[in-house]
Amino acid sequence: MSKQNEATPLDRVIIAPEATIAEAIERLDEAGTGALLLCSPARKLRGLLTDGDIRRAVLQSKPFELPCSTIATRTPIVTSVGITPAEALRMMNRYDINHLPVLNSEGLVVDFLLRKNLVVEEEVAADTRRRLEHVLVASQTPIGEAIARLDKAGTGALVLCSQDRRLEGILTDGDIRRAILHHISFDTPCLSIASRNPITASHGMSQDEILHLMNQHDIHHVPVIDANGIVTAFYLRKDISGEDEVTLPAVVMAGGYGKRLLPLTEQVPKPMLPVGDKPLLELTIEQLRRSGIREVNLTTHYLPENIIDHFGDGEAFGVKLNYSREDHPLGTAGGLRLMKRPERPFLVINGDILTGVPFQNMLAFHREHDAQITVGVRKYEVQVPFGVVESDDVRVTELKEKPSLTFFINAGIYILEPTAYDRIPEGRRFDMTELIHTLLQEGQTVVSFPIVEYWLDIGQPADYQKAQDDYKTGKI
Repeated sequence: MSKQNEATPLDRVIIAPEATIAEAIERLDEAGTGALLLCSPARKLRGLLTDGDIRRAVLQSKPFELPCSTIATRTPIVTSVGITPAEALRMMNRYDINHLPVLNSEGLVVDFLLRKNLVVEEEVAADTRRRLEHVLVASQTPIGEAIARLDKAGTGALVLCSQDRRLEGILTDGDIRRAILHHISFDTPCLSIASRNPITASHGMSQDEILHLMNQHDIHHVPVIDANGIVTAFYLRKDISGEDEVTLPAVVMAGGYGKRLLPLTEQVPKPMLPVGDKPLLELTIEQLRRSGIREVNLTTHYLPENIIDHFGDGEAFGVKLNYSREDHPLGTAGGLRLMKRPERPFLVINGDILTGVPFQNMLAFHREHDAQITVGVRKYEVQVPFGVVESDDVRVTELKEKPSLTFFINAGIYILEPTAYDRIPEGRRFDMTELIHTLLQEGQTVVSFPIVEYWLDIGQPADYQKAQDDYKTGKI
């Protein structure tokens, strides 16, 4: 769906910085690119002049005899030779731009990429129309059915409609997980937890306009409606921007002894115990890669050579691996300080966890709530084997026969901001629970992300046997 920019000869988009605004207007009209490159005779980039710059100059009554450099962006966003179309699209999306100059190692312009040349709009539009049959759901559909539909669609959101396809709401993965935290029954109509007035695009808007709408409102899904409120298409950010990977580095805490699994772990670290025909840690890395994660750091301590010998630099497993070795156990968070400070949010997962969590959805949830840490949680029910008496002082108010109590337990999966990383002390044992407690004392935002997908903590021999059984039956 993407192609290299082949339709923008540089000569017609380059103009001298001293050329007048009037000359630039004429050149821009001829080029049809929406922007011009201001360059020296040797093609040294001096600025970028867009159609918007010219329109603002007109509104401000700037004399057309002025040099066009006076209204241009002097330090535009640029890239280097070798960038792929997908990378260029992600970069354009990140900075909400439609033009990207390409410079060589000497700083000279060698190419000029346009968003419209990197995305074949008709193919994208056709995909968004075909997607409707998978994402359209009746507003009264129970939440439980909506979860199954959302999992099958893989879009992160569903469009709630009346029978005539009139838009009534948007149901996101985040809406469902918040409903779980609030103990809302899965029999409840999904419209009750959906956004009733979502951001929409009008039929006929260009894909650049739709992407700008997503950027403006920081959203990843936009239904397109006609003048009658009928849904005609459903766009995802990745349709237009080319984003198909999660910009989320991961850390797998793989240094534990696994004492509760002795004698299995006498010669093998727990993350390297085989599940089916693969080590547990390999299954985790595969899940990370399926989510689009390519940068993984492994913290090791017990028998690290077993892990390093198997995975090497990670290239054979589709990821880039780095290792941090703990000379002595540093707890569930202390080992993070052995790696370089992250520049963006990062995922942390215990090395004895098997899960099908969509990490891209967890990241979106984390960003939506502007959290310092997002904690993956799992619903856990305890059956009380006795009747429970509730009292107000000595007076009995209610008798519950063998009630089931519901808790949310820590699932050993987290997303942290770099500023949360800064709170971890160096060189001593420090657990994730201590880090969370520290942040809560500071009044920072820590949120929980309910996991409804497959999840198993391999801590006991019975858990390890369940992992083997689940692998055989295809649940993993």
